[in-house]
Amino acid sequence: MFHPSPSRLVATLSILGFVAPATVSHALLINNGQVNTINSTINDFIEVDNRPDGAPTTVIFESPANITGTDSFDDTVFVFGPSRVVINGGSFVNDITGLDDARIVINGGDLGDDVVLFDDSIGRINGGMIDENVEALDDSMLTVTGGVIGDNLTAEDDATIVLSGGRVGNDVEAIGGGSVTIRGGTIGADIEAAGSGTIDIFGGTLEGINLDNGIASGGRSVITLYGPEFRIDGELVDFGEITDFSGLLSGTLSDNSTFEDIPFERRTEGFFVRRTGSIVLVQQNIPEPASLVLVLGGAGVVMFSQRRRGED
Repeated sequence: MFHPSPSRLVATLSILGFVAPATVSHALLINNGQVNTINSTINDFIEVDNRPDGAPTTVIFESPANITGTDSFDDTVFVFGPSRVVINGGSFVNDITGLDDARIVINGGDLGDDVVLFDDSIGRINGGMIDENVEALDDSMLTVTGGVIGDNLTAEDDATIVLSGGRVGNDVEAIGGGSVTIRGGTIGADIEAAGSGTIDIFGGTLEGINLDNGIASGGRSVITLYGPEFRIDGELVDFGEITDFSGLLSGTLSDNSTFEDIPFERRTEGFFVRRTGSIVLVQQNIPEPASLVLVLGGAGVVMFSQRRRGED
């Protein structure tokens, strides 16, 4: 998806540490290097950028913010890193886009279109409703712990995504060199890897009954499932790479969640050199309760440290 970027010189208004007035009807540039709060209506796109001396700007959106965007751009909010946007509430008609090494945190709100991260941007979704797709491209990084993504969750190029909570309404995808780690959350449709993408599945709820393609890997891509037991077409199978090209996969993942009869497919892709994707089963026993406490405690420390780094 191509997202046209407005020139950093196009915007018509620069603000200095303000709470936005009730209604603004023209494009808004916020590049003051300070913390700004918006809880009002903006009838155009917003560009969040660094101060001319390089100091990052922070914009916090609170209810009842209503950001409408324009017909000229697909985006409602542009963020240029290392400036930061935090969405705690409000409504956004079009896309939220992070460029350079932007920081985007979504804790709530109703986002009517896509969320897209480019370059070295870092994103975190803890809540809210995103009606369409969430895409991480280039070398961006995204963590999803909650909220609802209405359509697809995609890692492309060399981007990385960690999904540990929330709900994805449609597919989870790793394309090119993208990488997705699934530790929790609910996935409503397919899990697909293509090119040289990788997907590691440790847990979560896989709603496999209504899948079109189920778990599908093509080209040089690899999908790996971790757990104590797996079955193909009802028969217990050894760990390692699946040699069948298709079938029905059931099993228990390492978080003790189970899934039944999800279709899988190893696709052959390519023009000059054709390769068949890999699906690998790795033995990983369910942690004992005492070990689980230690694992969760360590994960909490890591997540807190990552969040602190994102706030710096």
